[in-house]
Amino acid sequence: MVWSCLMSSARPSKDMEALVELSTLINSSLDIFEVLNRAMRFVETFIGTEGSSIFELDQTTNELFFRVLSGHETHTVREIRLKMGEGVAGWVARTGEPLIVQDTDKDPRFSTKVDLITGFKTRSIIALPIRNKGRFIGVLELVNKRGPSPFTRDDLEFLTVAANQIGIAIVNARLYKRLHERFTLTQAELKKAQEQLVRTERLSALAELSAGVAHEVRNPVMSIGGFARRLKNRLQTDATLETYVDIILKEAERLEQMVKDVEAYTSMPEPDLHEVKLSNLLQHTFSLWEEHPEAKYVDTCLIPLSEDPTLYLDKDQMALALINLLQNAAEVMPGGGTISVSTGWEDHYLVICIKDNGPGIAPEDLPRIFDPFFTAKSKGSGLGLTTVNRVVNAHRGQIKVWSEQGRGTEFKIHLPTQLPLMQIRP
Repeated sequence: MVWSCLMSSARPSKDMEALVELSTLINSSLDIFEVLNRAMRFVETFIGTEGSSIFELDQTTNELFFRVLSGHETHTVREIRLKMGEGVAGWVARTGEPLIVQDTDKDPRFSTKVDLITGFKTRSIIALPIRNKGRFIGVLELVNKRGPSPFTRDDLEFLTVAANQIGIAIVNARLYKRLHERFTLTQAELKKAQEQLVRTERLSALAELSAGVAHEVRNPVMSIGGFARRLKNRLQTDATLETYVDIILKEAERLEQMVKDVEAYTSMPEPDLHEVKLSNLLQHTFSLWEEHPEAKYVDTCLIPLSEDPTLYLDKDQMALALINLLQNAAEVMPGGGTISVSTGWEDHYLVICIKDNGPGIAPEDLPRIFDPFFTAKSKGSGLGLTTVNRVVNAHRGQIKVWSEQGRGTEFKIHLPTQLPLMQIRP
C-alpha cells in the first residue's frame, strides 16, 4: 500500500519488482554485514551508481561511522567519523531530510574528507535518513550516477522505501546479535557451572577417601616415627645406621605432616560468617604470618585501601587461605624476595591481591595448581592451594591466578561484600 502511493512515476512496476527482490535479499540472512552488503550491491546496480555507503549512528559519541562502504573502500576510510552536520551525510543526519546534490563542486554542504584520503572523485550524491519506528539509525548514500542522467525524483522515492527496509534489517540484526551473545554467554556460564559441579563432586569424593586413608595411615606412621626416634637415641655410636635412621625419621615426619594436612582439609567446617573490617582481617593475617619461619627471609609489604570496607566472612578461615598463599610464595623464593599484598575493587567485588617476584609457575602446571596433592615443590602435601580454593569458594568468591616464568605469580581473591542476611551472624 505504501509503495503504490510513493511510486507515482512511469516506472512503478519496475520499482515494485525491485523492492520485492530487495526485501527477499534483506530477509535471507541475519548476518548484518552480509545483509547490508547484498542490499547495497543490489541498490547500486538498480539505480546505476559508482559507489554507495551506509553510515550508522554511534549512540555514545553522536557521530556517524561507515557500516557498509563500496566503490572506494580502504581500511583508512572505515576509521573516518563525521559529526552531526558535517558533510552531506552529516547534514541529512542533523535535519532528518533527504538530499540530492547533482554537482558537489557547487554545494557547500559537501565535505572532501573522504575524497582527499582515497583519491576518489565524488561528483554527485543522493542521501537519505534511515529510520526505524521514527528513530534515526543512520544515512543511506549513493554517489556518482552512471550515464548522462542525474539523480531523479524516482530514485529518491525508490530509495526512501529501500532505506526503510534497510532500517528494519539493521534493527533485526542488532536484536539477533544481542540474543546470540546472550545465548553464547548463557552456554558458557552453564558449561562453567557444570565444570564447577563436577570439580566439587570430585573433591568431595576425594576428601572422603582421603579422610579414610589418613585415619588408617596415621597410627602406623606415628609408630614408625616413634620407634625411629628411639633407635636414633641408641645408635649414636654407629654413624652409618644413624644416617639410615635419619632418613626414616625425615620421611616419617613428612608423612605425619601430610596426614595432619589431609585431616585438617577434610575436617574443615563451613565458614562461620561475621562482620569483619578489612583492616582487621589483614592485621590478624599478618600477625599470624610473622610467626612463620618463611616470613623471615622475604619482604612482605602491604598496600592498603584508603577505605576500610566491611566483609562478611570467617576471619580464621580467610586468614588461613591468605597465609597459605604467602607461604606458597615464600617457599619458591628460598633466597629471598618480595611479596606484595594489595586490595582494590573489581566489579563490586573486593579484591585481595598477593603478588611475588619469584620464578613463576610453568604453563603446563597452571591448570592443575588447585588440584589436591598436586605440587611442583620438593616438599609439602599439595593441599595448600586446594585449601585456599575451598575457602574462597565457601565464601562465594573467586580466585584467579596470573603467572609468567621469570617474572613471578599473582593471586587475586575476589570476595563479595554482601551475603544473604540468613548467613550473617552479629
